[in-house]
Amino acid sequence: MSQMVIDGEWHSAESGSNIRDYLSDETFKADEEAGYTAGPAEWGPIQWDGWDRSAGGRSRIEIHQPDITDATDVDENREQLGIDRVVFSPGQFRMTTIPSQEKQVPYMRALNDLTVDRFAKGDGTYYAKLFVMGDHPKESAAEIRRHGDEDGIVGAMITDVGPTYPMGHKSYRPLYEAAEEHDLPIILHSTTGIVPGFPITGMKPKNFAEFHTLAHTIPKMWHANSLIVRGIVEEYDVDFGFWEGGLSWIPALAERLDREYLERSGEFADLSQLPSEYLSEFYYGTQPLPEEATGMVDLPGLIERANLEDQLVYNSDRPHQDFDAPAAIENLEGISETQRTKILSENAATLFGL
Repeated sequence: MSQMVIDGEWHSAESGSNIRDYLSDETFKADEEAGYTAGPAEWGPIQWDGWDRSAGGRSRIEIHQPDITDATDVDENREQLGIDRVVFSPGQFRMTTIPSQEKQVPYMRALNDLTVDRFAKGDGTYYAKLFVMGDHPKESAAEIRRHGDEDGIVGAMITDVGPTYPMGHKSYRPLYEAAEEHDLPIILHSTTGIVPGFPITGMKPKNFAEFHTLAHTIPKMWHANSLIVRGIVEEYDVDFGFWEGGLSWIPALAERLDREYLERSGEFADLSQLPSEYLSEFYYGTQPLPEEATGMVDLPGLIERANLEDQLVYNSDRPHQDFDAPAAIENLEGISETQRTKILSENAATLFGL
């Protein structure tokens, strides 16, 4: 591929034991290393989600994630795929599943220290996002202030399944203030952990398919709706990105928001434009590309209707088995070369300041 390609999401794949190496309190670290004899040593308090991804045994999907404990571990695959720059997302973002609330923050700090040390190279090739936690906004703001000026840190990632409150809630203000100070976008990312947050609570799915259908889309609508209705989009100069949830939910939410606003604008914060126009200012990861699975979503038409030409960011979502190579964008029909270039590099460069 001749043009520049920036991958807005390649996951690191560190283990719980890798993260424990970065715990700053030596006594706490020793206790953690010895305290989980009932489970694999590489996990510690970070729970596996328990989902069977083999389609009930009918599909032998290889879900093993290779060891990616340093940015250079992906050199060979990155070059084979024709990717020039990578913005890593933390791999162990299931820390929202740690049952002990008092341990979540030390592990968040340790993961960020690991990320800065091993992935946020800032060398023209490798960059990374910090990990922040919705239920610890003050401590997360402190993490942004602690690492936000590192050359290789270009964003902050938060899981959109797990936080107690939607992202428009007043408790997140410290997080937004810190992100604005350091000019870092906040990326909302899906997860499939065992967490008490919306929409998992009360869902009681029969299997992974029933859960996964909604788990990567409904939370994004929940958070985007809240950010707009409560006026966070007006109050803070922070870019928001929605990764790994597809794109088909955007026009559905836009229609509902505009209808509600026109009927009862008094229940919205003081907005300077229609709610759908804020949705057109958020950024969206391309993975999974809708056109690969069905013909239900007309991506070129969606780009035009929702005004997303400057908002779509190529994500490979490596090393997951359903990743999208850059060729998936290169082979898209109906989009212009200008749009292709924006998706593959320019939009990510703008969002992450690369």
